[in-house]
Parts: sequence; C-alpha cells; structure tokens
Amino acid sequence: MADPKRKAHRSLLDEFSTDAPYVTEVRRLMQSLLRHSRGHASRVYMVTSAARGEGKSTTCALLAIVAARIFHRRTLLIDADMRRPSQHTLLDVSPRPGLSALIKGKITLEAARKPTPIPLLQIIPSGRPGQASAEAYDDDSFARVIASARRKHELIFVDAAPVVPVVEPIMMAEHVDGLLLVAMAGRTSIPMIRRMRQILDPVHEKLIGGIVNNAAEGLPYYYDHGYYGYRPERVRAAMEDVSDEDDDPTPQDTGAPGAPTPPKES
Repeated sequence: MADPKRKAHRSLLDEFSTDAPYVTEVRRLMQSLLRHSRGHASRVYMVTSAARGEGKSTTCALLAIVAARIFHRRTLLIDADMRRPSQHTLLDVSPRPGLSALIKGKITLEAARKPTPIPLLQIIPSGRPGQASAEAYDDDSFARVIASARRKHELIFVDAAPVVPVVEPIMMAEHVDGLLLVAMAGRTSIPMIRRMRQILDPVHEKLIGGIVNNAAEGLPYYYDHGYYGYRPERVRAAMEDVSDEDDDPTPQDTGAPGAPTPPKES
C-alpha cells in the first residue's frame, strides 16, 4: 500500500507508460528472459552490478513491473540490498517491515509482502537498513524465503547489493536461478569488471547476461535517452577476456545502445 507521506516523490509507477521507449526495451529484455526459461525451472533472477550508481535497482524494478503488468506473471520483487535499499522509494511503499525482519523470523512471508497498484506485482522491501547488514543477513533464512516464494510466484526478481563492495550477493547467488549484471557504459571500469568476474566465478554458470545502461548526464527525471542493451555473449566476453592493458570502457566496449533510462540510483 502506498504511503501518503511519500507522495512528494514520483515513483516509477507514476511515469510508467507502455508506449515509452524505455518500456519497449525492458519488454525485449523480459522476452529474452522468458525465452531463456523455456524448458528450465528458472524463475528467480538476481539483479546486481559491480558498484553503486549503475542503475541496477531501477532496472530490477522495471523488469518486475513489466513482468506483472505486460506479461501477466505473478511477480515478486525483493529488495535484498539491505545496506542502501531503494525499492520502497521506486514503488512508493512503506519500507518496513521487510526482508530484514523476515529472515530473522520476526514476521511471515505473507506479512512481509506488500501489494502494489499492479495486481500481479508484490514487493518485499528491505526493511530497516542495517547498521551491520552483513550480520543481519542469514543465508539459511534467505534460502527458505526464496523456497517459499517460489511456491507462490511465477517470477521473482531480487535486487542485490553491488558485488564488489560487499559479501551478501555471492551468498544470495547460490539460491537464485540466474544472474543479470548491470553496467553503465563509460562509467563501469575494467578493473571493476575484472574484480566482479573473480567474485562471481563460483557461480558463473548462472550468468544469463548483462544490461548496459547508457545514462546521459543532465536530462530530466525519466527522460534520459541512453539505452539498455542485452547481450549475454558480450558480457561473458567482458568478464572472461579482459586484459590488463585495457582502459575504462567506452559504450562500444561494454555493450550496445538501447532505451531511455529512468532515474539514477544504486
């Protein structure tokens, strides 16, 4: 349920239009995921990035919105970035109670899930941001949350913290079916991609692909005409074949052009 006190902030849903160019691109991404999942049990996708500010939370929210509203899938969005949560702001719901209380066993899954204006979309916000988020995360409890959510939802999108700075994403990756990596062309550095590759190597078989977010500076909220590109083979190449001599990537290094980027966040 939307929190009246938050209405000063425009949520993603306030500006969402099925005719918007960025929605068209997200629909293409969603179609790629559904095509990938045919014949597989893939239903839980974790969206992450190497570092902050690359658009992974907005991307995750848009995928969930499109899955529920356009593809008519029973969808759950989980804000698992307990250090810098943002999904409650993006979808305009109360931040508590949420995942932090759920994995501590203080509330049930039913109590943690919150409705949204889209009937098929529910969200579990992060809950109280932890002063010691690494201690707040319990891997066995998170695994049980995902297992329970699988029984009630067709698609689950997990917004995880960035891979390089913190440990939780690699632990969460063990319990999801696929990984989507978000990078910002011209900003995500080759050393960060290299380090992300090293960290994710134990779960490299779960890597589905990457979303390249080309955000241009200075354009109004929601009206950036950068593009998303979904090219699994390019992301795998970037992660596997980066050389020590490379400098910071250009848009051509990291992916392809695609659709307007909603607001920046972590």
